Amino acid sequence: MSQSTNADLYHHWAKTYDYFFGDRGAEIDFWAAAAAPYGRRLLDAMCGTAEVSLALARRGYRVAGLDLSPAMLAVAAQRLAAAADYPARGLSLLHGDVTRIPAARGAFDFALVGGNGSFNHLGAEAAGRALGALRRVLRSGGALGMELVNPHLLKEIYPQRTFGPFRPTPPGISVEKVSSNRYDAAAGLFHIEQVTRFEIDGMQGEFEERFHLHVWPPERVQAMLQAAGFDDVQFYGDYQQGAFDTWSSDLLVIARLPG
Repeated sequence: MSQSTNADLYHHWAKTYDYFFGDRGAEIDFWAAAAAPYGRRLLDAMCGTAEVSLALARRGYRVAGLDLSPAMLAVAAQRLAAAADYPARGLSLLHGDVTRIPAARGAFDFALVGGNGSFNHLGAEAAGRALGALRRVLRSGGALGMELVNPHLLKEIYPQRTFGPFRPTPPGISVEKVSSNRYDAAAGLFHIEQVTRFEIDGMQGEFEERFHLHVWPPERVQAMLQAAGFDDVQFYGDYQQGAFDTWSSDLLVIARLPG
């Protein structure tokens, strides 16, 4: 069993990451619709295994999937190599840090940071640098979308939870997580200790990870975005563009750049 810091967290997660997402159709529909008014050049920052990136490429977007984890990008590259359809050629993969995006100024019409709260792994200082980097690579009048953790829901989190995959797994694969959670509302930190057990094609293993998420209420998110140069900030509570409230499953954000 190994323990991980945030720096190498995804090295372990890459093995089982996709199994803990269910049907992502509504998520993909949401981002495709959100990006449509701005153009076809799309950055999927912190893209993970690029499942959403590939689906958006198949919707006609030219997508650059950016991630810092070589292990996650290796899974993404396997996914892309297995995609035989022509629209998949609209996806390219980039290795890099969201605070220092390896792309030209104004290279994209729309950027998204999804992944069920990937942005929440960043502290306030790093988040500010990331928003500045995202602003730089977006054209004037472009827009940014983010999926963040709703801090209001964290008071309802079970102290310990055991759960299996959220999608059917192929024969020979089984995964399970045991998660111990603690929310420090005063510090805005959600602490997680997590054990993942897996069997993949006869190979069994488990790994332990300890990490925390930085969570911000909508008013703080809006202030961070405005400080980075974004305006017209809109919040949604789900992938159907429902209004955000304290019981919303998500904190979805769309912010625009002045044109």
